[in-house]
This record gives sequence, C-alpha cells and structure tokens, in this order.
Amino acid sequence: MNKHRNMRPPLLSALCILTFAGSGIAFPGYFTASVFFEKFSEFIIEYSSLHTTEKISPEYFTILMVLYAVSLAGAVRMWKLHRDGYFLYMIAQTGILFMPVLWIDWYAFSVTNAVFTAVFFIGYGINWRSLH
Repeated sequence: MNKHRNMRPPLLSALCILTFAGSGIAFPGYFTASVFFEKFSEFIIEYSSLHTTEKISPEYFTILMVLYAVSLAGAVRMWKLHRDGYFLYMIAQTGILFMPVLWIDWYAFSVTNAVFTAVFFIGYGINWRSLH
C-alpha cells in the first residue's frame, strides 16, 4: 500500500478541524435551544431581527441539531479519509442552508452561510482524490 495515499493533506485537516469546531458548537447549541425553547424565544426576539418566534418551534431547532450532527459525522469520515463523508457533509450543509428558508421564508436565507458553505464544499472537493 502506498504510504502517501493514506496521508491527510493539510488543507483537509484544517477544514475538518474547522468543521469539528463549528458543528461541535452548533450541535449542543441547537439541542439547548430545542430543550429550552421558551427561554431561547425571548433571546431570539431581543437579539435578532425577528419580532416573533411564531414560525419556529422546538422541532425546528431539533432538525438543525440533527443536520449539524450529520455534518460532524461527515467531517469525521473525511478525517478518516472516507469519501462518503463528503456526501454526508454536503447533504447536511445544504439542509442547514435551506432549512430556515423552507421553515420560515426567504428572508431567513443567510448569504454569509452560503459563502462559507461554498468555500468548504470547494475546499473539501479539492481534497477528493485523498479520500477513499
């Protein structure tokens, strides 16, 4: 077996670590928002541009929590150089990107999130040959 074939490229390592951090923070955050929805509703109204939380529910946060768990699982698989991780990650991130749009409305679309998602898709795609 080729020794270099099993080496993780530095870019792939960096992307995975960033995904571990982002999804690793988001997962418990959305779990907490789901469990303590009433308290988080007050927080959302006070600190966001939403004036009401009638369009969101604990289920909304639960679905996002699951999507972040799948994203994290995808990154773990890519860390271990498995190609299926790329697909898990892409499915989860696409869901994370469009879940607010489907659940709330188009004004919930995040251009910033879309840019970061695209950058990570491209970055992970650049490392496709390193994945088995």
